[in-house]
Amino acid sequence: MKKIGLIVAVVLVAVLACSAFVGCSEAKEDNGKTYVSVDINPSVNLVIDGEGKVESVEAANEDAQVMLYGEVLVGKTAEEAFSLIASLAVEGKYLTEENSGVSVNVVAGNGSAEVETRVGNIVQTAFEAEAEKADISVNINTGAYFSLQRQFEYAKGKYPNVSAVQNMSIGKFKLVTELVANDDGVTFEYAASLDNEDLIEKLNECYNKIEPYATEAYKLAVAEASEIFDLAKASAESTAWSTYYVLNVLKHPVNYGIAYGVYNSAAVTLDYTLDKIEQLASYANAALSNVDTQKIADALGVEKSEVDAAIVGDDGKVTLESLEAYIDRTLKNMSAEAYAAVKENLPQLETYVNSLQADVEEFVNTLPEEYADAINKIIADVKVLGSDIVDFVDKLGDLTVDDVRTVVTYLEGKRDEAMTKIENDLSAEELEEAKEYVASYQGLVSGAQTVYNTAIESAKQQAEDFLAQAKQARFQWQYGQGNGNGAQQ
Repeated sequence: MKKIGLIVAVVLVAVLACSAFVGCSEAKEDNGKTYVSVDINPSVNLVIDGEGKVESVEAANEDAQVMLYGEVLVGKTAEEAFSLIASLAVEGKYLTEENSGVSVNVVAGNGSAEVETRVGNIVQTAFEAEAEKADISVNINTGAYFSLQRQFEYAKGKYPNVSAVQNMSIGKFKLVTELVANDDGVTFEYAASLDNEDLIEKLNECYNKIEPYATEAYKLAVAEASEIFDLAKASAESTAWSTYYVLNVLKHPVNYGIAYGVYNSAAVTLDYTLDKIEQLASYANAALSNVDTQKIADALGVEKSEVDAAIVGDDGKVTLESLEAYIDRTLKNMSAEAYAAVKENLPQLETYVNSLQADVEEFVNTLPEEYADAINKIIADVKVLGSDIVDFVDKLGDLTVDDVRTVVTYLEGKRDEAMTKIENDLSAEELEEAKEYVASYQGLVSGAQTVYNTAIESAKQQAEDFLAQAKQARFQWQYGQGNGNGAQQ
């Protein structure tokens, strides 16, 4: 009887474990992925496969990077992963009685409301269990929080004639904004044209490429090192193609290598220049220098002094992100009675924050005067290659960042056209010889490659040191002795 009882118990455990997420038979048939976003601050995004295991994770802000540093979530079940996140949130004093609101968004790739509810319940159960241990009255919000709802409506107003945007759900909007934020090559309109399954799959690919030490400082260092290397590589390649034609001028009197080189160098240089402009604009965020904190305080029913102190980010600046983080945090920590008292003020607050976003976008798209001359010089150097580009550039008038992005795309197209001309001009043997000659020039960038490798390694070490120290300081003895989850590296 004891053996029978043991067998029955094992079977029951297996059945319960399987049914906790999708059910055994469903798990084999449905391999659809589910996206989950959990925001306490920290903010964590995950992709879960059809069998209920974590496939990828994004620590969406620095607090999340600190909290998850040294932890392993990929491969764990959804129950294990969210229990670990909840436990860390409590241990690190991110989830407290004063900051007890947890926003949860779940989007099933296959659109199953049942899966979304089931996963949402797993998250809620995990956080409620950990909060109860710490005697915290946790408030789980599975709806659209203020900033998400506001950004959703703002996007619909910005793209009134794009049906994919007008018809999307707020869950899909969350996926779209996440993909645009994580993949530089994806535009908002393109992402909006994808279905949820494709969006989640692409996000899964992006998240799997993210290094756990990829802090903002690390990403900035990588961008700077990449710029030095790529510019050196483009210069060497451009010189090589032009020189090959010079050495073979009798056979090939028209030097298509010059056109390729000029277009290539101009495109790479402009691209990095614009990246730098957008980074500076993003960091400065000067459009938020005159925030009407009294208006925000009145809408939320709090003191102006509280708003003044709370909306300043860690870098000492007030940004759209820091402002909305404060509003979200304030609203999700309100009691039901307090929220009901301010609810009617939220549409006006959304309108005000929308105006701030519009100012930010205009600022970011403005070409700084100190860069305008350099950009116009690059474009002027390219004009000599043909009247088509002269006409193209002249039509732009006063250039904005978006305009110059269009110029970059145009230059890349002209570069590709020049390469097609080279390939048509040279025989198969000559083309192979030319490519070998160009490859030999890459030795000129070996110094830049060394600088790049050294910079990346240094940035990685600094980022890891920062995160390790920040985690140890935040978790104190728990991290130093191990947090009991067996996940420390």
